[in-house]
Parts: sequence; C-alpha cells; structure tokens
Amino acid sequence: MTETGSQPDMWSQRLGALEAGGTKFRAAVVSGAAASGALEIVDSVMVPTSDPETTLAEVVAFFAGSEPISALGIASFGPVDLDLGSPGYGSIAATPKPGWSGCRILDRLAHALNVPVGIQTDVEAAAVAEQLLGPQPSPDRLAYVTVGTGIGAAVAVHGVPLRGCRHSELGHIPVRRVAGDDYPGRCPFHGDCLEGMACGPAIAERWGVDPADVAERSDIWQLEAAYLAQLVRVLCYSVAPGRIVFGGGVGNQPGIAEMIRKSSVSELGGYGDYSVDLDDFVVPPALGDDSGVLGAALLARAQLASS
Repeated sequence: MTETGSQPDMWSQRLGALEAGGTKFRAAVVSGAAASGALEIVDSVMVPTSDPETTLAEVVAFFAGSEPISALGIASFGPVDLDLGSPGYGSIAATPKPGWSGCRILDRLAHALNVPVGIQTDVEAAAVAEQLLGPQPSPDRLAYVTVGTGIGAAVAVHGVPLRGCRHSELGHIPVRRVAGDDYPGRCPFHGDCLEGMACGPAIAERWGVDPADVAERSDIWQLEAAYLAQLVRVLCYSVAPGRIVFGGGVGNQPGIAEMIRKSSVSELGGYGDYSVDLDDFVVPPALGDDSGVLGAALLARAQLASS
C-alpha cells in the first residue's frame, strides 16, 4: 500500500519501471512505502521485443494510459553504454539483437515521458533488488545471474552495482567444454563462451527442444548446470559474493539451483569455504520473476530522490 500523510510527497507518487529483455519488455507502475522500503506493482504489461520503434511505442502508450509516473527506471538487456561522459550514454551497444545496436533507449523514453529517467543493466537491477528487498540480513555482496535468451551477471555491493569502466559481461567468459559435448556454440562474437554454450537458444539448438517443455530431461539440465557452475567458480574467486542468485527463464527452471550447487562443489574442489554450505549460497530469486522490474523501480526512486 502507498503511505500518505506523514511521509514525504515523493513516496506517494508512482514510479515507472521497465525491464527490457531480449524476448520481451515488461513495463510497470509501482508504488512505494517509505517506512518499510516495500514496493508494490500496481499495473504492468508485457510487450514482445521486436524492433525499437514498435517496442518503445508500446511502452510509451502503456505509461501514457496509466496513472502518471514521477520517474522511470530502465533495467535493460546489454550491453548498455553506462558511461556518463559518453556521447552514447543510455544507448544499447553492439548486440546480436537485430535493430537494437545503437538504440538510444534512455533518450527516447525521457523525451516521450518527460520525467527523470535512469538506466542500468537488467541483471544489475535484479541484483540490487534481491539484495535490498530479498531475505534480510543480506550479504554485503550479492551476485545475480540471469539465464535466458542470453546470460548476464552482476554484483550488488551495499545496494550499488559493482562496475569498472563498463558493466560486467560475465556471460561471455570462456568455459571448459564438458566431455562429450560437441555443440559448437552460438555466440556470434565468441562461439563457445558461457552464453554460447548455455543460454536458452543454445539449449534449444543443441537438443532440438524448447527448454520450457523438457523439465523431466535431467541430462539436459545436468549439462546446463555443469556450465553454469563454472561461472559460480569465477564469481567466488573474483568478487567473493555472499550469495549467488540464478534467475531468468532457464535459471528459474525447477531444480536447477540444486544441480548447480552439486556441480559447484566439484568446480570449487574444496578450495575456500564455499563448499561447506551451498544451500543458502546458490539460490533461486527470492522475488521470483519480479527482481528486474522491482530493481528498475528502485532506480526510479533514486532518480526521483536526486532530482
């Protein structure tokens, strides 16, 4: 519920949230409660990801027909130019998604909606949401991995995405090929990187099935877990998170978290303390399918607070 009265006016205003994915966009109007930090999705719509003009027009139409929003947060598929000093800030960088390379998504929506707009990657938004809105106390560092049309990962540190000169692209790390797997990989940039071997379209192409229809095929999911556990190892030995959350259409597959845990024990080889208790370390999203859109709402809240 939205709190009014004693709370500052900004907390009673509606926040716009946009989770921009490679397959679909989810636009939402979100209300917030200042005292608890809780967020409530009051209206939302799914828009298939087609060309930028069509997709963004549908997003704008949704917000135009909803309660007025005071700010918008965008949680976008990557790569995204997040360098504030760059002429391309807020645009999609080179991507295999046809028509989207160079799309100035932030500028287009800011101009159309005339509200403060912030942007980050979809996995950054999800990581922040899981850390701030998920089970408490939360670890100081939380990693979120999305596995779907592509693979992305981000680390939130005290509610702020960890970045260097650019955002992370951990879906494109090299991986060791699992014995007996002769699939060439489908990444247009690297072939057999993690995304090329383990994203949803790679599963469909390798096995000739839709990942959504093969819950009972343990051979498919054991192979998937073997590749994803290699990312667990990289995260553990690079940024040492206190929790790794796997989400996305493939990452949310029932039972996949348990399989990744088991494969991670082998990957870690007993080095470090991570293999002691993986049950609370490699987990599905506490916020379910809402991690990304709630993270976008948190970003909108931050834009409103700083405007």
